[in-house]
Amino acid sequence: MEVISTAIDHLVAGDGPLQDESVRIADGVVAVLLPAMLVGLLAWRQNAVGLIAAAAVVLIWVAANFLAFSSGIAMSAAVPIAAAAVPIVFFGSLQLWSGRRQAQYFAARNELLERFQAPAMQKWLARDPDFLAEPVRQNAAVVFIDLSGFTSLSEQVGPDSTRDLLKEFHALVDREAVACSGMITSFLGDGAMILFGLPRATPDDAARAAECALRLCSSTGRWLASLRLTTPSKLGFKVGAHFGVIVASRLGGGSYHHITATGDTVNVASRLMEVAARHGAELSVSDELLHAAGRDCALFKSGCLAGPEQTPIRGRSGSLTIWLWRSQA
Repeated sequence: MEVISTAIDHLVAGDGPLQDESVRIADGVVAVLLPAMLVGLLAWRQNAVGLIAAAAVVLIWVAANFLAFSSGIAMSAAVPIAAAAVPIVFFGSLQLWSGRRQAQYFAARNELLERFQAPAMQKWLARDPDFLAEPVRQNAAVVFIDLSGFTSLSEQVGPDSTRDLLKEFHALVDREAVACSGMITSFLGDGAMILFGLPRATPDDAARAAECALRLCSSTGRWLASLRLTTPSKLGFKVGAHFGVIVASRLGGGSYHHITATGDTVNVASRLMEVAARHGAELSVSDELLHAAGRDCALFKSGCLAGPEQTPIRGRSGSLTIWLWRSQA
């Protein structure tokens, strides 16, 4: 009754809030500009800044409505709200759909890129994108494996069969490296380099490298024995393992980087494959690695380790104390 009485009083006195043609035109202009400004601000930044700016525009509009009503001008609130609701809901739905599509795209891209980097390294780089931006000098164990006789075999069997053999061999190396928590820094055609000590050095790096070298010898031997080759070429393999100081770093140009290790330790590990082949053994391992791994490592327990003995290393002055591993087969 009080509200109705007040309204009748204003109608009789003629001092009610003004809402003539000009006010309705102003309401129409606001109904067009307000949604456009809100959607524009949300689309402009698409982050917290855009939301804050849109909220500030709404507050300014509310304050302007309040001041107009206090001055006797009745601006409409329902018309601009109704006009803004549809485009804002549509824009929000579009942004939600686009965000989900973008998230699916990046998830698929990330899954693809993860296949080109070791799992442990993926997690480490996600936490520390600047990892190895500067070279790091540390102890690490390095294992090399290489197939012998593969070049002549690939010439005879053709590219398709060569690719199939390499795929099986790489899968074998990857399986054994992951099982021993090693990082494959590169596949070198019919060979591979596995590093133990990244993303950080641990006390059991040498022991895991020794186990990986032994597992590689056993698995590769069984794999080669299972092949049914129709050519006279004979495939073999050799493994070299060493422990010492390496320099871990990122190498590459502006468009591509890869994480690897360099130094005398890497070179010696590679040369130890030649030592193994020269002595008719599957594996040649340095005394440094076995000393770091301890007497309880897998190689000592295998019972097939012979040594120690001194041997020259090609391209290196002096000799190196090495051990040789030959399978009982």
